[in-house]
Amino acid sequence: MTGKSQRVLYRLGTGMNREKNIPCFVFPLGMELAPFLHRLEVKRRWKVGRATYREAFFEGRTILVVRCGIGPARAAEAVQNLREHPSAVLSVGTAGALAPGLVVGELVVASETVPADDAGSVLKWRPELVAALAQACREEGAPHRVARLATATAAVFARTAREDLHRSTGAEAVDMESHAIGSAVAKLGVPFTALRVISDDLHAPPLPQLAGLRRVWRTPLALPRELAGFWRWKSFLRDFRRVVTILPPVLLRLIRSGQLG
Repeated sequence: MTGKSQRVLYRLGTGMNREKNIPCFVFPLGMELAPFLHRLEVKRRWKVGRATYREAFFEGRTILVVRCGIGPARAAEAVQNLREHPSAVLSVGTAGALAPGLVVGELVVASETVPADDAGSVLKWRPELVAALAQACREEGAPHRVARLATATAAVFARTAREDLHRSTGAEAVDMESHAIGSAVAKLGVPFTALRVISDDLHAPPLPQLAGLRRVWRTPLALPRELAGFWRWKSFLRDFRRVVTILPPVLLRLIRSGQLG
């Protein structure tokens, strides 16, 4: 078997002590985490490096919630700095659609992850956890699909870039953390998957640079030219805040199922 085939067929190991381990949920942003955190009882909070960790309770179960920040490097670092050996790890947050038909508010359960710049380095995730998460989506009546998820080092907004990424990787959605988290989790030998909600679809126009919006306040004459960018950001953030509320019911149902160890 070639090295490439070994990477594609790689699966997480099974050796671990589940009795003292707790499931871990890793979110990039506080905005993505907040609706979930409101459903929990937080017992402890601490920081290591650039990440924030919380030990929380939900219906008598202990879980670990991590806010890692944006990007692969910060995501991997947050997992590497875990104090406890988790029973399972989920990457949770938003993603952009790469495939036609994926709409804002639809959930993607990652059966595989792949780096955007290395289509041969696919990681396949344990089907039992993927199936349990998909079942939680079904029970909540949440539209979802089980699919490959790509992880990029920078935001991918342009439609042509997304179509190229879909063709080159076979992924149906893109984020900036999940493959990096999964790669770090693989070294721990515990189950992993990702749950990402689509915050912008394939047809969404690119987000303008924030620097352009800041110039509006310094040069009011630029307002007509920059107004479209302002409304694009406003529309994006409105959808973003709405779709992240779809995540907590699915996650809580998964916790109740007992499938996380």
